[in-house]
Amino acid sequence: MRNVAKEFGEGSLIAHAVSWEDLVVDGRLIINEVEASIDQCTLGIFELTTLSDNVLFELGLAIGKRKKIAILTDGQDTHAHRNLRGLSLLATTGATSYKNTTDLVEKLTRIIESDSPPLWDDLTGGVPLPPASDARIFYVPSFKEDDASQRLSRVLDAYDKFEINTIDPDEYGSQPLAWYAEELHSSSIAIFHMTPERAFLADTVNARASLLAGLAKGLGKTVVIVMEDTITPPIDYRDMAIHYRNAADLEKQSVGWMETLRTTIRPSATRVRRHMSVELSALRFGNHVAESDQEGLDQYFVETRDFRDVVDAAATIFTGKKGTGKTANMLQAAELMRGDARNLVCVIKPASYELEALLEVLRRISSRHLGDYLIEGLWKYLIYTEVAANAVDEAEKRPAGILSGSPMSQLRGHLDEHHRGIDASFSIRLDRLVRSLEVVLADGLDESQVEEARKKVNTALYSNTLRTLRSLIGAALHDRNRIAILVDNLDKAWQRGADLELLSRLLLGLLTVIGRIVDEFKKENIRKSAVNVTLTVFLRSDIYAYVRQFAREPDKINTAEIEWRDADLLARVLEDRFMATRPISSVNNDLWDQVFVPHVKGLPTRDYLLSRVQRRPRDLVFLANAAVLRATNAKHDKVQEKDILEAENTYSRFAFEALLVEGVAAQIDLERALFEFAGEDSIVTDSRLTKILKPSADIASKANLLGILRRLGFLGIETSENVFDYGGTEGEMRRAEVLSRKLTKAFRRPLRYQIHPSYRAYLEIQE
Repeated sequence: MRNVAKEFGEGSLIAHAVSWEDLVVDGRLIINEVEASIDQCTLGIFELTTLSDNVLFELGLAIGKRKKIAILTDGQDTHAHRNLRGLSLLATTGATSYKNTTDLVEKLTRIIESDSPPLWDDLTGGVPLPPASDARIFYVPSFKEDDASQRLSRVLDAYDKFEINTIDPDEYGSQPLAWYAEELHSSSIAIFHMTPERAFLADTVNARASLLAGLAKGLGKTVVIVMEDTITPPIDYRDMAIHYRNAADLEKQSVGWMETLRTTIRPSATRVRRHMSVELSALRFGNHVAESDQEGLDQYFVETRDFRDVVDAAATIFTGKKGTGKTANMLQAAELMRGDARNLVCVIKPASYELEALLEVLRRISSRHLGDYLIEGLWKYLIYTEVAANAVDEAEKRPAGILSGSPMSQLRGHLDEHHRGIDASFSIRLDRLVRSLEVVLADGLDESQVEEARKKVNTALYSNTLRTLRSLIGAALHDRNRIAILVDNLDKAWQRGADLELLSRLLLGLLTVIGRIVDEFKKENIRKSAVNVTLTVFLRSDIYAYVRQFAREPDKINTAEIEWRDADLLARVLEDRFMATRPISSVNNDLWDQVFVPHVKGLPTRDYLLSRVQRRPRDLVFLANAAVLRATNAKHDKVQEKDILEAENTYSRFAFEALLVEGVAAQIDLERALFEFAGEDSIVTDSRLTKILKPSADIASKANLLGILRRLGFLGIETSENVFDYGGTEGEMRRAEVLSRKLTKAFRRPLRYQIHPSYRAYLEIQE
């Protein structure tokens, strides 16, 4: 690169060429010199063969500063393409491969002479983004959720004046760079917790964080980079890094710099709904993650029968695969119910680190019955206090406030005296319980003395205050139409290496106590008034299936599954998002007539997109956004067939990574088993399937592996001529197996399976 810079510097094509080594940094902050050079340049050239954290940070700087960029890789380095593919953030950004200096000079000459816009314009579609909020923090946690990571997350959550936009580790790496660009632009502060070098996937996730940190810096955001003191930071952001010795040290330092950030916070700017032109560069289908698209959902949420069931509390537990819309249904149902002043809505979303802290306590209790007793008591306390805190908070925000001596005033007084008042968040109350239980365990707990042990647990859980709290809630809320409690986020602790059996007991305790809480609030006597309480839990299907096996009477659990069997209804997810950006006279068909080419591989584009994704909104939105971004980068006026086929590669990786997350409950090395399908035909016979699964025989039997792959929707079974069933429930799978058996008998041919289209591109499956 030094020779290339020298050659260009001596030529007439460009006025001045500067390499990294040319920067004068004696006695000055390196990042300042780097940033100044990028400010002055018109084109930044970045060599990413080895994915240097320094170069990635500088690339992010250039993107954020709206500079034209060129990405280079050594074409003779066999790892270069794989490294970029693993990074994934740049999957939709072209890279130039070169063989030698002469080849590189020729290719760079063409890049310099081209009239391409800055990458930032491609990422944002060339349209202005809404202004940033001073109160919004973009937070990328460590990929290793250790004690340090948990404490940092807990500190950030405690500052409720800030809106903490935490990047879910389950989604980390699957988001396109365009999404990150918009999220960073809307924030004023960006915090990156680098993953310890010894941790799983540390190199990849830290490379991503370096790129995003540079992008944030280029956008003018306040950037905080946190890392262990054993890590040698990249030289570019060495002076920006905060080092910590241990978890306690990180907690102390993080409180310190959060206090410095707590300046005057301006209210977030109101987002004005605008009608964009149909120009492709301005088109986005919203965010595929519901938690990050609340404002958008208010405009284009598709109501289904499942949504009405959530609103009507038709079931206690709503399950669904990852991305089917559980959180979206919960958020929209909460908004709808809040529209009726007679309702009180309480949304409970525990963080994964909060559940992990509780699991640590449960591990120290050997007695199963005492542990289950503790779990049920804990959920009861948390739900009672959450209802009370929400009721008081809502009443205080009303114009009339809370009248002195009223039942609501008495409820507030009880909360202040016994439960730290309404300012104590769910996290704080849970942490208080954990600490209280730790004290009891430290003092000694004789589990053989059942009654005495339960008394101590009750004391730790403040159970003696719940009877009074129940009476006060009844007095304050008896005239309400409904108290709706919605519990989400319980799958966040469901990660590789977690104690799944103990987690199952924790979740089962919640499912068990639901009925008791509802019944308790129905009771009425001279001391307490009846209150109509509904309690609904949202849980991923694979997690529920695992938890269900530990239930004593699973058939008595009232469950409904969120599904998208109707293709037209799923297509509306895209159509309604498109219509939200268009004039009122537009119709749904405009999307397929004006944005996409009519056909892909001989199928109508609408049908093709629906056939290539798993039947869930998140997948369809991800693929559509990826296709639009490809078309925008290629300067197409419509999304072409090539754009969609290339977007499938990006989507397929996203779907594969989501599948691995859902496979955690299987407790096997699912990734290893799935990679055995690489390069296979899309349709495989039963005998061929046996050979494919044979290398994985040590992790599970064929029957067990097949069941897992069927439940997860990776494999479909042939039920009629060239028709494959991907149903994942136990009943659907049994029915499909019977139909398949009859088919093979009728046609006297082997049983056949098909690999779902969503995984074929990533695994290079032959169609």
